[in-house]
Amino acid sequence: MARGRVGQKKKPVVVSMGNVAASGGYYIAVGADKIFAEPTTITGSIGVFGTIPNIHELAGDIGINAEQVGTNKNSVDYSLFEPMSDEFRNVVQEGVEQTYETFLQRVSQGRGISMAEADSMAQGRVWSGVDAKRLGLVDELGNLEDAIAEAAKLANLKEYGIKKFPKYKSGFERLLENMAGAGAKTKSKIIEEEIGTEAYSILKEVKSAMEQKGIQARMPFVLDIK
Repeated sequence: MARGRVGQKKKPVVVSMGNVAASGGYYIAVGADKIFAEPTTITGSIGVFGTIPNIHELAGDIGINAEQVGTNKNSVDYSLFEPMSDEFRNVVQEGVEQTYETFLQRVSQGRGISMAEADSMAQGRVWSGVDAKRLGLVDELGNLEDAIAEAAKLANLKEYGIKKFPKYKSGFERLLENMAGAGAKTKSKIIEEEIGTEAYSILKEVKSAMEQKGIQARMPFVLDIK
């Protein structure tokens, strides 16, 4: 993206899609003043799906039983071990449809088309840059340099500088980081040897939990699949 959305009234937003900008990538891009895609860019994928992991049948097959205690009728809906109820399935489906509707609204507003037109190009389908240009999902075929030149043109700039984010580290900087990481691994190995592998695993779990911020929803066990 050639310029962020903050202060868009004064600064144009131009997007260069690069190799891939589908689904969430297109969602972000669609509000720009101008969108550039390369001929082979993978884009579109205007769609939403939801997945809820559930191992109720598997748990039964291998002899695992889990007892849930809930404070209301919906408290165990996300449990891995309880079969999904029709009511909960409908709630999940409603959330998926609402999110898809929001996605279509963003496309409709960003590309100046009707919701029906947006839906006709959506439904999760993926388009090449050439097809996206034909359908009106992007404005121009071009690369990052073309997008930067267009952003400068829209901003009436004849002279300008370019800052690239994120800033990639040099080979020497990466080498120093790797050396520091090797030292940290050595410390971890010493601790593990001192207290034992099982105790060290528990220590890592406790440390991970303490480093988390805000409210947490955690399982009362650690699932270790080998």
